[in-house]
Parts: sequence; C-alpha cells; structure tokens
Amino acid sequence: MTNYSIAQIKSLGQPPEVLNRRVAEHWSGPLYMRRISPYLSKVLLSLGFSPTLVTWLMVVSGWLAAASVIKTGLIGAILAVFFAQLQMLFDCSDGEMARVSQRFNPAGIFIDRFGHYSTEALIAIAFGIRVFLESEELIVAIIYGLVLALLVTFNKVFNDMVHVARSFANLGKLSEDKNVAVPRNSLLAGLRSLFRFFPIHKIYHSVELSIIVLISAIFDVSAQVLVLLTLAAFITVLGHLIAILTSSRLRA
Repeated sequence: MTNYSIAQIKSLGQPPEVLNRRVAEHWSGPLYMRRISPYLSKVLLSLGFSPTLVTWLMVVSGWLAAASVIKTGLIGAILAVFFAQLQMLFDCSDGEMARVSQRFNPAGIFIDRFGHYSTEALIAIAFGIRVFLESEELIVAIIYGLVLALLVTFNKVFNDMVHVARSFANLGKLSEDKNVAVPRNSLLAGLRSLFRFFPIHKIYHSVELSIIVLISAIFDVSAQVLVLLTLAAFITVLGHLIAILTSSRLRA
C-alpha cells in the first residue's frame, strides 16, 4: 500500500476548489478539522480503508450522536457533541482519501448525503424524545421533534432539488459564484443579507445541533430551546424557499 505523506494529503486532498466551495465546506473545516483530518486520512489509507468505508463510519458516528441525545443528563449531551465532531472528522477524511487515491465513487456521494440528512433529522427527533423523558408530561415535545426533523430535512433537500431541477431542464452545473444565490428583488436581497448577522440557517447541522443540546442541558432549558429551534426552522425553510425561487439558481 502507498504510504502517503501529510504534505501529499494536504496538497492533493485539500485543493483550493474544495476548501473555497460556496456552501459545502462547514465552518469547522478551515477552523480546525482540516488541520486534524490529514493525520486520520494517513492512518486510514495505510490500513487499506476505502473512502466509501470511511463515509459509512461518518454515517454511524452521526447516528451515535443522535442516539446519545436521547440519554438525559449531561453525559448524553457530551457524547452527542463528541460523536458529531467525529462525524465531521470522518466527513473531511473520506473526501481527502478519495482525491489522494483517485478512488471516486458516486455511491460515496449518495451515502454522504444519506448520512448527513438522516443524522440531522434523527438528532431533531431525539431532542424531542429527550425533552419528553425529562418532563414526562410534555408529549407535545415529541411532536415538536418530528416537525423539527421534517423542517431540517426540507432545508437540506432544497439545495439538491435545485441541482435536480437544473438537470431535468438541461441547464449547466450551478455556478459557485455567490451572487447566483442572491434574490433578484432588491428588498428580498436586503432581507437575505440580514442572515449574515443572524445566521439561524446554519444551526441545523449535526455539529451545531449537538452543541445546542449540550448548552440547553447545562442551563436546563431544553423544552424552551426545542420550541425556539422549531420556530426558527420554519422561518429558515420559508426564507430558503423564497430565496431559491427569486434568485438565479433556477435560471440558465
């Protein structure tokens, strides 16, 4: 087996076009994950792991994060944060390994999407169950968790639906230019810009959700946070839908 150096993995596995993607690179990547992931990628490559297998490890880590949320008390919340971070680390490594070893597999992309979508929906459902277990009488908490899961999934799926719609309409690949996502209406563009200061649309990834669960557990406000998350998710989904339909993303 080829023994890749850390320098090779960083050079081949972390090209600028990957790190500078408009929407795909999570904030934790450039902040710290991309500094750690080459070392994990080197170990996994030396052990003969395939990128697709590592993607499955990413999926399992996400599911463990969701399962941990159900366990009441700080231990469950801390475990959720740990497994969500592990999921993101595997998510960085599988792509690096694929680019370094030139082992690209469409199934890996599909599994990656499945992992993220299922994890974030499961964490939302698990949060509802957690609040129910903590309060016992708040059966409505489970309903909030289910609604939150549905909204989070919608918000994720919208981006893929844009690519599907463009493909069916025989349009080219969506540009990475950030201006493509800006609504053509100046009023809506101004409203959208407010999300730069109040980025509620970015709190529904597994990393952020797990951190929110931990903070709400520390301050014993899980029930209130669940309601606020659900209301914010509704606003996010509605805003995301309007932004897509009024931007140039569905135009040639």
